[in-house]
Amino acid sequence: MDETLQTKLVGETEVDALRLTIMAESREAEARKRGRAWTEGAVPFFAEELIAAAKAKKPTTEIEMHAANAAMAAWLCDSIYNGVTADIFKQSDIVFTLLSNGAVKYDRLPATKV
Repeated sequence: MDETLQTKLVGETEVDALRLTIMAESREAEARKRGRAWTEGAVPFFAEELIAAAKAKKPTTEIEMHAANAAMAAWLCDSIYNGVTADIFKQSDIVFTLLSNGAVKYDRLPATKV
C-alpha cells in the first residue's frame, strides 16, 4: 500500500497447508527456544521477502518458495504462541500487507476457497 493506503500490488499463491505444518515440525524447537519475539519477527521478515519477489516479478517457483517460508513462520507463531490449531490454520487465508512505512501487517482470515 502507498502513503494514501491505496493498493499498489495484489498477488495470490497457494501453499499446501498440510505439507507446510508437517515441514514446520523440524523448526518448532528452534522457534520455542528463541522465543515469541523472534518467532513473531520471522513473519514480517519472510513476508517482506515474498512481497519483494512479487514486486520484482521473480519466477513463480521463487515466489512460491517465499510464500511457503512466510506461511511457515506464520504457522509457527500462531500455533506455538496463539493457540491456533492445524485445522483452523488449514481453513484460513493468510494475507500479508506491506505498508508505506515498511511495516508488514499479517492477517489470518477464513478461507475464501475450499
